[in-house]
Amino acid sequence: SGINAEWPLRPGFLQSKKCYDLIPNSGKLIVFDKNLLVRKAFTALIAHGTRAAPIWDSSCQAYTGMLTITDFINILHQNQNKEGKHLNIANIIENKTIEEWKVISEKSNVNKGLISIDPMETLFTAAKILLEKKIHRLPVIDPRSGNTLYILTHKRILNHIYPYIIESKLDPFFSIPIQTIGVGTYENVKQLRYDSKLLQAMECFAKTKISAIPIVDDELKVVDIYARFDVITLASRGKYNDMDMTIRECLQLRSTQKVEVLTCRATDSLIDVIKSIYSAQVHRLVVVDDTKHVVGLVSLSDLFRFLVFRSHYSKTKSEEKPEIDEESHFQQFEFG
Repeated sequence: SGINAEWPLRPGFLQSKKCYDLIPNSGKLIVFDKNLLVRKAFTALIAHGTRAAPIWDSSCQAYTGMLTITDFINILHQNQNKEGKHLNIANIIENKTIEEWKVISEKSNVNKGLISIDPMETLFTAAKILLEKKIHRLPVIDPRSGNTLYILTHKRILNHIYPYIIESKLDPFFSIPIQTIGVGTYENVKQLRYDSKLLQAMECFAKTKISAIPIVDDELKVVDIYARFDVITLASRGKYNDMDMTIRECLQLRSTQKVEVLTCRATDSLIDVIKSIYSAQVHRLVVVDDTKHVVGLVSLSDLFRFLVFRSHYSKTKSEEKPEIDEESHFQQFEFG
């Protein structure tokens, strides 16, 4: 059956909303000059509790890229594995500027240019860019002043449309279990233990682009989660060269107490999962069975892609579900 006429996420609904509608009356936006030292930049991300910031090039008076946690992971991963040699990562982080690191980085995407959007463009256009370009953050830039007004993300768009979802007459598919409609990842879900090495997590983040790894105990029950955002604490603590650290030691670097692992069941309905992610303001839930064994992961971008582009998903197992990868949406350096 077709989408219910009252369903708020049909293209017409998102096309009626502008990116400008999401910009708050007041707020802070962190911007880094390209000549800022790498360590100071990542330390500032931690201090302000943010995951990314635009890069400003004063020579051309324009924003030329985004600095993200993925960039820090790339520094750690690339310089642990080049030609089998252990390079001095601390030297790069302590002494190189963002621009200098961009030049030597293998994954700087120097020819891509910054992806941004006009504040008067529609949310549907923004959603398409986020999903099709596989980025997680989309700067809203005023074309007249050149100022960055806001950073659009999957979470911010979901937060904006959530009231419309709850208040609308829901389409029947909202009551269908998430695994039945193919929302989430249920195969080859990476798991680590507290005594696993940091290097294993770094390789996993760098090669698979996943955003978090469930931590399980000896009975393979989920007890914690190690996310990309946790990696950046290595910058503030100066733990650059020790890839032999255990996950337990890494998690002890967190500034807060142990993070509660939020879970759901594969049999939970789509609307219940949406409510859980919205209420907790998290990026993902670990899908578990009745014994707390990991079954899969369902991320914010999994939900986002389904809600915005429902037709991309198959209703039968014989049809192929598009590969979804939340962390691939993290925008890396993109200098013009």
